[in-house]
Amino acid sequence: MSANVGDRITLHANSVDAPDRIGTIVAVLGTDGPPYRVRYDNGDETILTPGPDATIEPPSVRERLDQATEKATEKATELANDARATAEDVTGRAARTVADAASKIAERFQR
Repeated sequence: MSANVGDRITLHANSVDAPDRIGTIVAVLGTDGPPYRVRYDNGDETILTPGPDATIEPPSVRERLDQATEKATEKATELANDARATAEDVTGRAARTVADAASKIAERFQR
């Protein structure tokens, strides 16, 4: 049974009293299939190899768009944080350079 990250998996209960477990595949751990890391709708995570009582459905277009938006937002936040850190580093170096220059000028005036 082949699946991709983002696919929905339903583990059908073996008895009438138990509910189905429904989740999302968050990682494919095999080279070309199972096992999968699954995050269930209640927040629990597990690693499993689906049996015959499981069905896998690809996400809808809306779900795929939401996933793409989430990934893009995460990447944009990461890039913004990297840019902020670089700017702070550059600003710090510039401030140190100006302070060093001011110190040297002050030393010259004291002579």
